[in-house]
This record gives sequence, structure tokens and C-alpha cells, in this order.
Amino acid sequence: MIAFICMTVQDPDDKEYMLWIYEEFQNLMFYTAKKYINDQMTCEDIVHECIVKLIQKIDVIRGKERCILAGYIVSTIRNVSINHLKREGVRQKHTVGFDEEIIEQFPSCELSLEEMLLAKEKSFLISLAMGQLSEVERLLLEGKYILEYSDDELAKQLDCKPGSIRMKLTRARRHALSILSQMDWKGEGDDDQ
Repeated sequence: MIAFICMTVQDPDDKEYMLWIYEEFQNLMFYTAKKYINDQMTCEDIVHECIVKLIQKIDVIRGKERCILAGYIVSTIRNVSINHLKREGVRQKHTVGFDEEIIEQFPSCELSLEEMLLAKEKSFLISLAMGQLSEVERLLLEGKYILEYSDDELAKQLDCKPGSIRMKLTRARRHALSILSQMDWKGEGDDDQ
């Protein structure tokens, strides 16, 4: 993989940055790919495809903080893995969200204890809500807001016209908001009722 990065990326700064990303997040990439695919060779292909996508988005990811970059990489690996499974004709139910182990591996971005607890609770609720969305809705929301895909890229993934992505996103956002509004979003217990 290191040789691939060295041969593909021409700019020395970009090359150094991509090598750092690979060395820093290599274990996380393979760990995430293994959740979807058991075959080691296929996992290496998934990670390779993820590196290609990251190289294409190097201007987007360069300014991200380490913890946000980790989430971006996990989402990219997840989407590449799901697309691989689709191409192979395998349909399985996938869970969305970070495992607690992955979250704890990365330090918070200088948040107070209260802010960390609120962020963790919101993250948990969002993860639960995302788990209740359809696979298409999850791909749309993650693709648009985490991976920052264009409408054309999303349309290509979903085999639809780019013009219909906007309405699909609106419906997915409304469905996610509806699920979140039914949950205990503010952290106040339901035992009072």
C-alpha cells in the first residue's frame, strides 16, 4: 500500500500526508473492513479502494481534526465494504455507528467532562436513529454529510438520477428527525411520565 501511495500521489506534501494517514489509521481501516468481510485479501482490496477515495478527497480531509478524520475513514471503509457486498450480490443487515471501543481509542477534542457526556449521549441516540433508517437513507445521509459526496456521486451509488437525490435526502432527513424527536433527546428520563 505504501508503494501504491508513493507511486500515485505526485505532490510531496500530499504523499507525506497520505502515508501518515495510512500508518496512523491502518489498524482502524482493517478492523472496520473485517466487520463486513472475513476474507483478508478482500479486506486489503477494500482498504486499497478506501485509500484511492481518500486521495481523491485529500483537499477535504486535510483540514479535519484527528477524531473527525477517524470517523470519516470509518464511514468510507463502511461504504466501500457495503458497495462491495452489493456488487457481490450479498445483502445483510449492517449496524451503523461507532463501536464503543473505537470511540475510546481516540481522545476527545479538548471537551469538558459534561460536554463529552452530552456528545456521547447524542452520538448514541444518533447511532440508534441511524440504525432505524433504511440502508438507502443511511447511505444518503452518511454520503452527503460525512463523506461530503456530490449529488452525482450519490446518484451513481444508488443507481438513480442526480436530480432525485435532493428529494431523497429531504425524506431521509425528515425520517431521521422524526425518529430522534421520538427519543429522549435532551437526556431527561421518561420515568416521570
